[in-house]
Amino acid sequence: MAFTLNDGPDFKYGENRVWLEDDNGREIAFISFPYVGSGTKLVEIDHTVVLPEYGGQGLAAKLVREGVETIRKTNRRCTVTCSYAQAWFMKHTEYLFLLVDPEQAEELKDQT
Repeated sequence: MAFTLNDGPDFKYGENRVWLEDDNGREIAFISFPYVGSGTKLVEIDHTVVLPEYGGQGLAAKLVREGVETIRKTNRRCTVTCSYAQAWFMKHTEYLFLLVDPEQAEELKDQT
């Protein structure tokens, strides 16, 4: 099933989540990045999901970029357990500054 990106995707935003909907308002793809610890400075990119019928259109890459940009604009840092997002970061090294090592994660996880 084709999803038309006319002027670009119409992203929807929630707390620590970005998604796309089809013309009927059904969610077809999302990226989630919940907080780590009790603070608000560190998130974990844990899932990037695209419904199979919408695969092969570059939606996952667009979602990861939008999620990462949201993290950057809100002055947060991240860890990544989603395998797709890990591969994306290796191709988009200009965003590696957002990633933290385990020691930094321990320091940030309870900061607000």
